Amino acid sequence: MDEAEARALLGVAAGAGPGELRTAFRRRLRQAHPDVAPADPDAARATARLVSAYALLRRPAPAGACAPSVPNEAPVATTAAPVVVDGDSLTYPAPPDEVYRRLVAAADQLGELTYVDPDARLLDTVVTMADGTACSLLASLQGRAYGTEVFLTLEPLGREPCPPAEPLVAALAALLAGGETLRPARRTGEGRR
Repeated sequence: MDEAEARALLGVAAGAGPGELRTAFRRRLRQAHPDVAPADPDAARATARLVSAYALLRRPAPAGACAPSVPNEAPVATTAAPVVVDGDSLTYPAPPDEVYRRLVAAADQLGELTYVDPDARLLDTVVTMADGTACSLLASLQGRAYGTEVFLTLEPLGREPCPPAEPLVAALAALLAGGETLRPARRTGEGRR
């Protein structure tokens, strides 16, 4: 698959930013995923193509086109590092592979992991917010020269309005940094018998 085919599959124009790519990917995924279209025999293949297209378009620019990203071979941090929160994204000063591993562990404390793709650096977690709203928390990672940026998208799974993402982003940042936090979400299924 080339970039033009990937853009056509996601329905985005050349030069689409990370937010637009993420929105288009999520919109198409909600239509094609086997859980949504169980009767469609091609649902799994269509979903795999969407993931491939999204991963292709999220790849960093070729070397020399921009500042170099942090190499994956960088030493692993041994102490808690500061996490910078900016709205619905956060930045952790470590290579993407380390941040992804930490993110999987942190997200598992907040909810149920439902999709893990380390190659595309995607992670989806179902969380139940304090008000009882079940939500999907999608995390996508992008290596930067100064660390790894984690983009977070919170969407309700039902028809409820989307609760604010800020408390969940703050809790995730605290878990990534190794600090203790009061969870604004509870694990899916907690309290049910």
